[in-house]
Amino acid sequence: MEGGWKLFWPLLCPVWPAAMHLLGPFPLLLLLLLQTGPASSTSSSSFRICAFNIQRLTLTKVAKVSILDVLVKILARCDITVLQEVIDSSGDTIPLLLRDLNNVYKDSGPYSSLSSPQLGRSTYMEKYVFIYRSGRTKVLDSYVYQDEQPGKPDVFAREPFIAVFSLPNKVLPSLVLVPLHTEPKNAGAEINALYDVFLNVTRQKDTKDVMFLGDFNADCKFLTKKQQEELLLKKTPGFHWLIPDGVDTTVRQSTHCTYDRIVVYGETCFSQVQGASAFNFPEWLGLTEAQVGAGAWPGRGKEVGKATKGG
Repeated sequence: MEGGWKLFWPLLCPVWPAAMHLLGPFPLLLLLLLQTGPASSTSSSSFRICAFNIQRLTLTKVAKVSILDVLVKILARCDITVLQEVIDSSGDTIPLLLRDLNNVYKDSGPYSSLSSPQLGRSTYMEKYVFIYRSGRTKVLDSYVYQDEQPGKPDVFAREPFIAVFSLPNKVLPSLVLVPLHTEPKNAGAEINALYDVFLNVTRQKDTKDVMFLGDFNADCKFLTKKQQEELLLKKTPGFHWLIPDGVDTTVRQSTHCTYDRIVVYGETCFSQVQGASAFNFPEWLGLTEAQVGAGAWPGRGKEVGKATKGG
């Protein structure tokens, strides 16, 4: 995804998806809200699911106090966050992030993590990492989708890391999350291959409630409007695209692209969604585009304004 960091904020099941690229602008955070209590309840009855593609999240980056401070502020707002583009061959990056998150936000924690193995086709490898509030949700199962199957090509640059989480919701007691960070030049093929992932998940887990989320690179030069219309997940009934076309999921002012997406299947899950959007965390924190790009972020106590729904 090009254009900056962005957050998506849904209503019932909050999910914040954001993407950052090595050579591109930073993405916003995607946030989805899920309902956990009666419709008349306050926002405390909502469950927030977020997706955030942090450009090359390494130990070196997390070791910078200014960056670490911003990351823990963002993570503390979500019940589950899917981090993408985690570059962590040492295995030390996420423990450092979690340690600071749990130290600073003791009242809302504890927070735990679930990491995929390193995924990729070459020496460049990434991980998908779920950061979750373990007092509100538990990991019920997880596995890496096996891309190479007889008669089918290896499509995914980074295979989806599928995780099943419990939810504090009697109507929707569990949900399957399927994150995806596509290779830009192959975005269309990878998004279409999510239909095979959907068939695999619904067979293995005996469920119809599935959420796909992440940096799909699903717009602008990577996926034309015509190509978007031909996607299987758009043409097949039952799939709901919660981040509509035209929403800018980037931070850069010169870029207006809907790279990051949240797609849900299952009428039970869809009925529990309060909303979804891209959340502009730099605006929330009072950061300029130049500061975000340079990693010149303020430390704790510099939070400005408050998060609002919408892009």
